[in-house]
Amino acid sequence: MSIHGDSESKCDEKSFRRFLCSPPFNDMNGPQEYGGFHQQYYIDNKLVAVGVLDILPWCVSSVYFYYDPDYAALSFGTLSALFEIRLTQQFHDKIPRIKWYYMGFYIHTNPKMKYKSKFSPSFLLCPKSHSWHPIKQCLEELEKQKYCIFNKNHPGSSELKDEDLDNLKVLVDRKVCPYGVYKNLSSADNYKDYKECLYLLVESVGLQNAEYICIYC
Repeated sequence: MSIHGDSESKCDEKSFRRFLCSPPFNDMNGPQEYGGFHQQYYIDNKLVAVGVLDILPWCVSSVYFYYDPDYAALSFGTLSALFEIRLTQQFHDKIPRIKWYYMGFYIHTNPKMKYKSKFSPSFLLCPKSHSWHPIKQCLEELEKQKYCIFNKNHPGSSELKDEDLDNLKVLVDRKVCPYGVYKNLSSADNYKDYKECLYLLVESVGLQNAEYICIYC
């Protein structure tokens, strides 16, 4: 509360459990190491910080980190990242396909996130092509503007064609149906609404990722 200025009413036990103790995949099939975990940091037997981690099939993902403000001078952001990188290496020794460490969102104008840019090699995700790019190259672009397309070769949504949407999924009468099939079975007025939604979906997540999503308008 003292760090983010949240009110006490927003920091009750129920909210804490929902936000940090209830990952949706703890029952996923696979090694028992997968799931959500809390990594605790102690100094002289006193709990001073907790890192909330997701252990996923290909990576260790840093979800959240909170600490005792009396120990803020220890630069816990950098310290926890070093411990979590080491943890990723240890997992990789046991489960070779776990080889990535995901530090979460990076907001260039947020001073609290600046430490993330100091690790190398590291990469940022292009918001359009969903491809990864070296952070050193991205920082130059982010200094010029807040929102950047790192993949300069990524086609814009204006280059999409209607037929590119045909394999995307829509929900019709509680059944999943390819858009290409749906539009041939429906009147023009009906499928235009879906087309607009699908273009927005592709604009947001990219065509490849959109193929895993089913929408209902």
